[in-house]
Formats: sequence, structure tokens, C-alpha cells
Amino acid sequence: MWLIYSFTMIRRTSIAVALLIVAPVFAQPQSAEADVRETLARFIRAFDDLDWEQFRLAFDDDATVFYPRAIPERANGRAEFEKSFKTVFQQIRGNKTAAPYMDIQPRELRIQAFENVAVVTFHLDDRVGFVNRRTIVLHKTNKGWKIVHLHASEVAVPPVTP
Repeated sequence: MWLIYSFTMIRRTSIAVALLIVAPVFAQPQSAEADVRETLARFIRAFDDLDWEQFRLAFDDDATVFYPRAIPERANGRAEFEKSFKTVFQQIRGNKTAAPYMDIQPRELRIQAFENVAVVTFHLDDRVGFVNRRTIVLHKTNKGWKIVHLHASEVAVPPVTP
């Protein structure tokens, strides 16, 4: 009797331990992708609203940024990318007095989530005659997902001839 009870308990305990170890491994990519989507949505909302504090907190201190147009150099680190983005914010705000100042609509969004890194790519339709491409690399930190690299580029689209 004791042997049967002991075997049953060992089996149940083994199954419970296996589930505790294996379940998070299989659940992680889906959970990571959901977290990244939420982080991206907050970032876009902050950018749309030109909410400087929320926007800047989306970035890691050592992040790098390639801008799509007027700024040809790569921004390295918080001091450089914040200086450039403050100028961008002023240009976008212009004479408008209330948020939202933009309506960023990512197209063809793709999220590739790994253990503690995610790569997000998408297109924007914000300039006629061009496809605007974005790549955002995020790193999971103890403060959540942070942008470690943002690459913005645009490619001219040839005119459609009938």
C-alpha cells in the first residue's frame, strides 16, 4: 500500500514539476509578442500625442537611432537621440495645440520575439511617393521592453504607368 501511494505521489510530483518547467518555455514567445505589441502601442501613442516623457522612457539609455530624412548621422545614446527628437517634436507640433498631432498607422507589422530581444518591422504611408520603413529592436530589461535601436528609412516608389 505504501509503495503504491509513494509511486503515485512521485508520478504526480514529477508531472507537476515537468509542467512548471516546460509550460513557460512554450508560452514565452506568445507572451513576449503580446508584451512587445503592448510596448509598441504605448510608444506609438506617445509619439502620436508628442508625450515627451512617455516617448523618451520607451528608449534604453544606450539606444541608437537612424532618422529617415534631415538627420544623416546615427544618434548614439540618450543625449544624442533626445536632442534630435526634440527638434522633430517641435516640427511635428507646429501650430497645433492639442494631441494627437499624428496618426501613426503601422502596415505589414511583423514581430520577431526571442528570449529577451524582439525585432519589429513595419511600413508607414506618411509621405506620398515613398514607402517609409521602420525597424525597432527592443530588449527586455528589468524595467520592461526598451527600444535599443530604431531605424527609419524611406524608398521612392516609382510612379505607376497605365
